[in-house]
Amino acid sequence: MLEVKEKNLDRREWYNDTQRDFKYMYQKDEYFEGGVGLITFTGLTEPEMVDSPKGELCIADNGYQWLELAPKGGNYVITSMFREGEIFQHYVDITLRNDIAENGDAKFYDLFLDVVVSEDGKAQTIDQNELEEAYNDGVINKEELELARKAAGDVLKLLDKNKDMLEQKIIEYRRILSESL
Repeated sequence: MLEVKEKNLDRREWYNDTQRDFKYMYQKDEYFEGGVGLITFTGLTEPEMVDSPKGELCIADNGYQWLELAPKGGNYVITSMFREGEIFQHYVDITLRNDIAENGDAKFYDLFLDVVVSEDGKAQTIDQNELEEAYNDGVINKEELELARKAAGDVLKLLDKNKDMLEQKIIEYRRILSESL
């Protein structure tokens, strides 16, 4: 059965401390305010493969990095995935809410719906069927269903209008956190 899952910026629910290094900070500038985390995969025994709209995709392997943005007051978390220093995918979890500590560490509550931007820059919403199933099963209510849909639409607009600026900030935040490793 589906449930709204609490997730952590460091993804401890999926990876343990021997598989990755994690750094985080609270960021407040003219463009973004919230938690920023950087996962560097260091001890995976095998690559992490997932089905994607473009076919099977390796999303994590040793040396890969994920830069995550959890905006204060936002209803999404952006995970930008790096391979050999280059972004190859943005994966956006639509969230019920983001709880961000003063130091930038964060947890969030996943609302099933996601937005994916593949390497070719094309953005699409995925997992609408999971969102509908959660609503039909009473896991989420009508307001949460509408919140997810609105947040996904807002993310698509953000990506359409500000993708270049967003990627510049992601690269800047990655550099700051990488220097502290």
